[in-house]
Amino acid sequence: MWRSIPILFFLSVSFLIEVSADEAVQSGKPAGRSEKAIDLRRIDGTKLRIDGRLDEAVWKELPFYDEFVVIEPDTLAKTAYSTRVRIFYDESGIYFGIDMDQPPETLVGRLSGRDSGSLNRDSINITLDTSGNGRYGYWFGLNLGNSLSDGTLLPEKRFSSEWDGVWRASSRKTEGGWSGEFHIPWSTLSMPEEEGGRRLGLFMSRKVAYLDERWGWPALPFTVPKFISALKSLRLDGINPKQQYSFSPFATAAYDKTNQETRFRSGLDFFWRPSTDFQMTGTLNPDFGSVESDDVVINLSATETFFPEKRLFFLEGQDIFVASPRANIRRFNSFANEGAPTTLVNTRRIGGKPVEPDLVDGMSLSEAELRNPVELLGALKVTGQTGKFRYGVMGAFEDDFSFLASRNEEIIEVNGSPSDYGIARVLYEENDQGAYKAFGFLTTAVLNQSGDVFTHGADAHYLSGNGKLKVDGQVFMSDLQSQEKGYGGFVDFEYTFRQGIKQRLGIEYQDEEVDLNGLGFLERNDNFRVRTAHTRLNPDPWWARDNYFDLRGYVQRNKAGLFTGSGIFLVNRMTFNNLSKFTFRAGFSPSTYDDLNSFGNGAFRVHKSYFSGILWETDSSRKIGFALGAGYSREDLGGHSHTIRAKLNWRPKDQFSLGAGLRYMNRWGWLLHQESRNFATFDSEQWQPQISADYFITARQHLRLSFQWVGIKATEENYYEVPLSPGFLTRLPDRDGKPGSFSLSQMSLQIRYRWEIAPLSDLFLVYTRLADEAGPVESFADIFSDGYRRPFENIFVAKLRYRFGS
Repeated sequence: MWRSIPILFFLSVSFLIEVSADEAVQSGKPAGRSEKAIDLRRIDGTKLRIDGRLDEAVWKELPFYDEFVVIEPDTLAKTAYSTRVRIFYDESGIYFGIDMDQPPETLVGRLSGRDSGSLNRDSINITLDTSGNGRYGYWFGLNLGNSLSDGTLLPEKRFSSEWDGVWRASSRKTEGGWSGEFHIPWSTLSMPEEEGGRRLGLFMSRKVAYLDERWGWPALPFTVPKFISALKSLRLDGINPKQQYSFSPFATAAYDKTNQETRFRSGLDFFWRPSTDFQMTGTLNPDFGSVESDDVVINLSATETFFPEKRLFFLEGQDIFVASPRANIRRFNSFANEGAPTTLVNTRRIGGKPVEPDLVDGMSLSEAELRNPVELLGALKVTGQTGKFRYGVMGAFEDDFSFLASRNEEIIEVNGSPSDYGIARVLYEENDQGAYKAFGFLTTAVLNQSGDVFTHGADAHYLSGNGKLKVDGQVFMSDLQSQEKGYGGFVDFEYTFRQGIKQRLGIEYQDEEVDLNGLGFLERNDNFRVRTAHTRLNPDPWWARDNYFDLRGYVQRNKAGLFTGSGIFLVNRMTFNNLSKFTFRAGFSPSTYDDLNSFGNGAFRVHKSYFSGILWETDSSRKIGFALGAGYSREDLGGHSHTIRAKLNWRPKDQFSLGAGLRYMNRWGWLLHQESRNFATFDSEQWQPQISADYFITARQHLRLSFQWVGIKATEENYYEVPLSPGFLTRLPDRDGKPGSFSLSQMSLQIRYRWEIAPLSDLFLVYTRLADEAGPVESFADIFSDGYRRPFENIFVAKLRYRFGS
């Protein structure tokens, strides 16, 4: 382990010379809350038609604000075109009218589903600090063509799209560019109780796709440390929002072709907000349905793959249960590899895979029986705030279910064991002259007759007044009925030297007994790890438009003193003046011990490894875009692997897009556990094609086809055994016939039609076909066809949900 200390030392103290120049560089940059507040006018907007035209008299009477600067890249330069913003409010909500200049031939408007933020297209976005003091807020996005995005914001810039509100916005092309209108009701926002006047924080950004630039007002590029506490101040008077309520009955019909059965289900979602600082949401007899499938992933290792939540009920209002940045699951698709999340709350566990029953001798269950999700009787969630405290409580209850087991060709029904889930969270927050401090507690419970599981955590957060130093920490414990109590925790430090340059340091510890995976997610226990990262963004290098550099590393060991992981990793991405991108990745890990992948049969040593890869991408604002990449890496016992990939995107019209990708991987010396202390290496090929097509009849009617397949063909080569004491694997004699050779096929095919009849009211028609097949080595054509012919899910679902209420 000590051999990797120089790596950590280098990363932790690198570029400390930046500190001495910090104040000079910061001169002229945003350092705190925007100086002058805007007093908004109160005007009755009930007769305003939200159509994007800005032709009503009110928009001509109001003053406009045109103060945007370039924030991506973060040059803070004057923008190429004007963006004129007008704002007013009434008792129902706040209104925005934005008139944006731009040559019409350069406009890029691409339709998408809600919250599809990855597309490069023209958009206008609004962020509101509704707490008034930098504690929480919301963001709203309108894309040219009327596709919408929204979400929540926590200090300092933890954006999440896991919230869908009831609000209206519309866009329209004009002779000199395009325009947009927003109406955001007060009743859809959480706000503290205020007497008399109220402050809102405001930030607006505009994406200009053909320039690949983002413009912002006020001047707050995302490379500066402070954000929500430095927004522009808006002053309003006499805002007393009315209570809001809604109930959304739904009905579902599903035909399961595999089991030749039709199922009907109906239920009710409800929402009640009697005041701005309290809300209750619930669902009775829910059917979350097969409306969106997960990515196809083949994982043969001992560590679990994390899949993000996609069910609307659990997504909305979940930010109160995010106890640290490590629990913010959406960040794990970021530019650099930040590792798996650590969280006490992973709602994918609720109504997920069932608890495996105890079977009598001779009984067996198919993989399909253990894969089927458990239906819920209902769920309830309450969130709110009082003073400086915010809180959240959630409960969910699984319905009774059964398995179909087999014994001597006889089918026997075996009762399953449903679980009840509970989550409670309280958070105290304080802003003192710009500094942010918070302390929170989180507890979870999973009640099941096979054994109850409890976890408890305490978290603390600090952001200095100048925004440079940020600290987040959490300690937690687990209490499982079947084992001893376990403990763990972590602390993360982040220091911003100056705009675009950051250093991070994280220290974590988990003992051998801690287990958060009853209702949370923890990649491994029995671990002490130190990790660090240095990132810097250069907005104007001489050789490119901008350059992003990320250097990070870690060391870890277990309780036995074994060096179980270490590495140093580099990522550098250049965006050229023609808006193409080139990314280079490289990494090195010294020889370490693997104490997980023998599945409890001892630790063994793996060789040093390294990898490198390149990726080139064309301008994403063009109608045709593509990417090409290649990579090389070394296997655990010294073999090697090659990877190539290609991707094509074609968008001939705003309403239609076609994407296709192909990834090929060839591995020599792929090490896999077999049974007990035995391992084998394989020479393998892997093909991974994917296709997606989207057609928008209107901005509210969306037809989508998505297809993913992973096929693996692996030939057994050499045989090994884990030594009785930690060391390198022992080579075993060859076996005749390569009996362990295998093929795998996983496929996901989905055709989905969605009609957004009204806000939060939808009609879904969805066909889903999922396959997971294993067998002997054969051609890739046969591997695919065998899996396609034998799906474990082959289902058509029709679901109607309609919202009634205020």
